[in-house]
Amino acid sequence: MNKAALQREGRPAIDLLEEAVRLLRRAPATALIAYYIGAVPCALGALYFVADMSRSAYATDRLFESAAAVAGLYVWMKCWQTVFTSRLTAELLLKEPPLWTPGRITRMALAQMAVQPTGLLLRPVAVILLLPTIFTEIFYQNITVLGDGDLRGLGDLLGHAYAQCRTWPKQAHVAAMILGIFRFFVWMNICIVIAMAPLALKIFFGVETRFSLNPLGMISATFFMASFAGVYLCLDPIRKAFVVLRCFHGSSLRTGGDIEVQLKRVRLSRPASAAVGTLLLLLFAWSLPMPATAAMKEEPKVNAQDLNRSLDDVLERREYAWRAPRERTALSKKEESWLSQIEKDLESWMQRMIWKLARWMRPLLEKFARWLLGDGKPQSSEHDWLSILSSARFMFIVALLAAAAVFLILIVRARRRIPTADARPLPLQSQPDLSQESITADQLPEEGWLNLAGELIQQGELRLALRASYLASLAHLGHRELIRLASHKSNRDYDRELQRRARGQAELLAAFEGNLAAFERAWYGEHPVTSETLTNFSEKLQTIRAC
Repeated sequence: MNKAALQREGRPAIDLLEEAVRLLRRAPATALIAYYIGAVPCALGALYFVADMSRSAYATDRLFESAAAVAGLYVWMKCWQTVFTSRLTAELLLKEPPLWTPGRITRMALAQMAVQPTGLLLRPVAVILLLPTIFTEIFYQNITVLGDGDLRGLGDLLGHAYAQCRTWPKQAHVAAMILGIFRFFVWMNICIVIAMAPLALKIFFGVETRFSLNPLGMISATFFMASFAGVYLCLDPIRKAFVVLRCFHGSSLRTGGDIEVQLKRVRLSRPASAAVGTLLLLLFAWSLPMPATAAMKEEPKVNAQDLNRSLDDVLERREYAWRAPRERTALSKKEESWLSQIEKDLESWMQRMIWKLARWMRPLLEKFARWLLGDGKPQSSEHDWLSILSSARFMFIVALLAAAAVFLILIVRARRRIPTADARPLPLQSQPDLSQESITADQLPEEGWLNLAGELIQQGELRLALRASYLASLAHLGHRELIRLASHKSNRDYDRELQRRARGQAELLAAFEGNLAAFERAWYGEHPVTSETLTNFSEKLQTIRAC
C-alpha cells in the first residue's frame, strides 16, 4: 500500500489487530490488573442484578439501591479502563506512565461520568434505528482512551473523539466484523465450558447438582448474562488496545508521533522484560476472646421491634424468597406517582440500612466493652470507676490515645509552619529546556519568558532567545484569551484560532504572522538568527502587546 492510500484508508484492520495483541503482550502486568480491578466488580454486579431481579420475590423493594450500585460500578469500570488505556498509550509512546494527580483524577472521573452513561442509551438506539453503529461504538471507545484528564475541557474531549471516529471508517468496520466473528466462537466455547462444568463435577468428584440432573434447567437469563460477561472480559482488552492504536496513528497524521516513536526505538534500548506488578491484600483481624462463665452471663432481653425486623430480614433471604408470592408486594401498593414511589423506596431503604448497621455494630461495641471492663460485673456501683481506672487495658488505651493526639498535633503544626520574615525566596533551580519540543507556553508567565530571552541573548544563544520570545507572545495571547494553550496544538492551529477570535484586529494579526514566519524559518528551517532578527521580532511583539 502506497503512502497516499495509507493516509486515506489507514493500515489494514487485521494488521492493526495483530499489533494490538502484541501491545497487550508487552504491556506491564499492572495494566491488565488495573483493567480487571474495574471490569470484574462491574461484571459480577451486573450478573447479580440480573439474577436477583429475575428470581427474587422482593426484587421491587431492592430495585432502587441495586440499580444505583450497578450504575456506580459502571462508572468505576470506565475510570479504570481509562487508566488501562493510558498505560497502553505510555507503553506505545515509550514513555513513563502518567502521574495521576488529584486534579487529573477529578477531570478524568467527571468526563467519564458525563459522557459514558449516554452510551447505554445511544448504542441500542443506533442498532434499532440503523444509525452508524460502528461510529457510535468507536466514539465512546475514544472517550475512554482520550478522557484521561489530559484535555482540560469537555468540548476538546468530544471534538477529538469525534474527529478520531471519523478517521478511517473502512478500517473500523472491518475490525468490528473480525472481532464479531471471533466473539461468537469465544462465546460458544464459554457456553460449552459452563454447560459441562456440572457434568465434570459429577464425573471427577462425584458431586451431584440439579444441573447435572436437568441440564436444560441451566438455560436462563443468568446463564446468558454469565456467558456474555465472560466474552466481554476476554475480548474487551484487545478492543481497547485496537482503539489506542487507532487514536495514535490518527493523531500521528498531524503530529508525526509515529516517526518520533521509531526514532526513540532506534536510540533507546528496551529492557529484556517488563516489571510485573503484584497486588498484595493485607487482612487484619482483631479479636480477643475472653473467658466467661455461665454465672456471669445474663439472659438477653429481646425487643419486639428488633425481633420483627430480624424475622423480616431472614424471610427476605434468597433461600426463603421463592416461598413468598411475588404478587403480594405489587398488589399492596396503591397507584401513586413514580416520584412518590421513589421517595418511599429511598426512605425504606435508608431505614433498613440504618437498622442493619446498628445491628452489625452492636456486637462489636459489646465486645469492646467486655474487653475494656472485663466479663465480670463489679459487686457494687461505688467501685465501678475504681475498677475501670485500675484496669491495665484502660491505661494502655489512654496512653495510646495520648500518643496519637500528640502525633496529630505535631503533624498539624508542621503543615502550618510559616517561614519567618527574614526568609528570602529561593531562586528557581531549573529553567525550561528550550531545546526540547515538548515545551509549552503555559510553563512560564509572559515576563518569565522575556527575562529568560534576555539571559539567553547575554549568553549568545540567539536561536533559543527567539523561541523564548515567541513563547512569551503565546503566553500573552493566552492570558488575553485570544488563543487557548494546549500541548497538542501546532503553530498553525494557534494562527487559525487567533484569526477567528481577533478577526477585526488586522495590525495584531499581521504582527503575529510576521513573528510566526520568522520563528519557523529560524527554528525549523535553521536560518541564522541575528540581532536584527531579534530586534524586528521584539518590535512586532510590542505591537501585539499594544493592540
